[in-house]
Amino acid sequence: MTTTQARSTRQRDRAVVAAAAIATPVLLWALITYVFGFDITVPESFGSDARTALEPVPVLGTAVAAVLAGWASLALLERFAGARALTIWTAVAVIVFLGTLPYMPGFTTTERLLLGLVHLSLALVLVVGMRRTARAGV
Repeated sequence: MTTTQARSTRQRDRAVVAAAAIATPVLLWALITYVFGFDITVPESFGSDARTALEPVPVLGTAVAAVLAGWASLALLERFAGARALTIWTAVAVIVFLGTLPYMPGFTTTERLLLGLVHLSLALVLVVGMRRTARAGV
C-alpha cells in the first residue's frame, strides 16, 4: 500500500470513528430521555441556580467539538511528536474526559451518573477508535 493510499484509508477510518463518536452520545441521550423518561437538567450558566433541560443540540454540538478537537490534536501530534504521539494524545484525552465530568454543585446523583455515562460513551468510541487508526510506527 502506498503512502497516499494509507493516508486515504486512515482519513476514511477516522471519519467513520468521528461519525460514530458524535452519534453515540446523542443516541444515548435520546435513549435516556425518551425511552427511560429521565429529565436531565443542567445549570443555565456556570454557578447558576437556575436549571434548564438538556436538549439534543448542546449534546450534538459538544460531541462535534470534542471529536474535531480530538482528531486535530492527534493529527498534529502524529506530525510533530513522532513515536510519542499516541501516548501523549491518549493521556490528554483521558485528562479532558475526567476534567469535563459534571462535578459542579447542583447536579443530582442521577444527573451526574447519566451525564457521566454520556461523556463516557463519546470518550470510549473516540479514544479506542482513533487509537486504532493511528499510524503504525509513529
